[in-house]
Amino acid sequence: MERHIFRRSVSAVLVVSLLAPALASAQAPAPATPTQGLPPQTPAGASRTIPGPDYRLGPGDLIEVQISGRLEVIRQQSVVDLEGAVNLPPIGAIPVAGLTLLEAHRRIAERARAVFRFVDVTVAVLSPRAFEITLSGEVARPGTMIVTATRRLHDVIQEAGGITPRGSLRRVVVTRRGVASEFDLLHFELRGDPAQNPFVEERLRIHVPLRGDAVTLSGAVRRPGEYELGRDGSLRALLDLVGGVTPASAPSEARLTRVGSDNRKETFTLDLRTALAPPADVRLQPGDTLFVPPLSVLQDVVEVRGAFVGTPESSKTTVAGRPTIVQRFELAQGDRVRDVVLKAGGAAAFADLRLAVVERSGPSGPRQRIPVDLHRLLVEKDETQNLLLQNGDVVALPIVEDKVYIVGEVKTPGPQDFRPDLTPREYVTLAGGPGTRAKVAATLVTFRNGKTFPMAEAPPLEPGVVVTVPEVSVKWWQDYVAIAQVIASLITAYTGLFVLFGGQIVPVPGSSTSD
Repeated sequence: MERHIFRRSVSAVLVVSLLAPALASAQAPAPATPTQGLPPQTPAGASRTIPGPDYRLGPGDLIEVQISGRLEVIRQQSVVDLEGAVNLPPIGAIPVAGLTLLEAHRRIAERARAVFRFVDVTVAVLSPRAFEITLSGEVARPGTMIVTATRRLHDVIQEAGGITPRGSLRRVVVTRRGVASEFDLLHFELRGDPAQNPFVEERLRIHVPLRGDAVTLSGAVRRPGEYELGRDGSLRALLDLVGGVTPASAPSEARLTRVGSDNRKETFTLDLRTALAPPADVRLQPGDTLFVPPLSVLQDVVEVRGAFVGTPESSKTTVAGRPTIVQRFELAQGDRVRDVVLKAGGAAAFADLRLAVVERSGPSGPRQRIPVDLHRLLVEKDETQNLLLQNGDVVALPIVEDKVYIVGEVKTPGPQDFRPDLTPREYVTLAGGPGTRAKVAATLVTFRNGKTFPMAEAPPLEPGVVVTVPEVSVKWWQDYVAIAQVIASLITAYTGLFVLFGGQIVPVPGSSTSD
């Protein structure tokens, strides 16, 4: 019985001795000055995040090692020195640089157990190291900044003011120890992928390049907007990144608008259910616009694209340096061309009103292109051009040609910038002047409506006019000399044959000779 009571007393004394240092530290007031060995101050904007087990130690880190034995607790603070080791008497120097906090804990515990028989070891980072990194490119405030090792790429860029509107969010270049890697911060922002948001390191260089080619997602998409293309240009990957389409969408009736090599836009229907079913995919191209219609407007949609003024909801694009739009409107019963043009904000100042077209898909057969002269409709009030629209129609309005084309017998044929004060003869002069075989008096001027006039009778020119300088058939004495030489050679050849055959012409087989 006495032996049992003695064992309880000894156990109580051991518990009190183990808890005494912890209780004393908990009850002690906070020191008014920094602990010896700590940096005098934390760098501006330093993270308050407690380093986790994957944090990698390096020279300058201040760590605390607590060794708990049966009778006492040893708590020591040590800075990782320039050689990457921590000095922990009586254990000695232990190399920890480059190890994660978990790996360092295991190494220190192994060394401690070689000295003490029964111990528990705890390792924590009290103050992470600070160092200088460099930011360049499309960052609001490029330059150098002091950061701690607990910071990540996205935090550092945000602290520098973020990426400018011209910068790339998907191709941020990080150079570490001479090796450059690309990181997709859009993927981190939308999906929270930590692999795209690494920790910063010493001598790190961050460069944000210019933004790459972009595509537009509109309609019933989780996050509509303009997005920079990924490396593979995958539509399936982009939709997966933004969260896909909404439940109230019609993915089988999606429409993809694409700019061709001639700067003309083409729109075609895309069934996302089959087009994106693995392993199938759609490779996006710069300037593509994907519209996923909501179910509420599936049967009453009309699209406008081209040189319209647009509304705040319009998707903006650029064609030949001029701003254009792509937008879809709900088609009300009885809407005509003029109604939709007004919904789109009207025609832009640089629109070619005479070359507007309505693209329509019939129930069978190929897609129709119906010309609509908006100049006659909007200016001359000609209602014959006010076409009644149908569901799925596309109203396309091209930009006006701001060139005058000089072709034919001129020294440098091709387009010239339109100037309303120039005459056709002056445009010929801009094209290098007439060639040696030009017939200037017969120059013709052809307007976009197909009407052709002689140069002397042509009305004032307008963009898109073609000035044709024809070539004369015979000109100058060189042509006449060439013709005379050909005739002379024929006469000489005929005379030689006459003499050779003694005044008789050998008949050609198959021909008859008259007496």
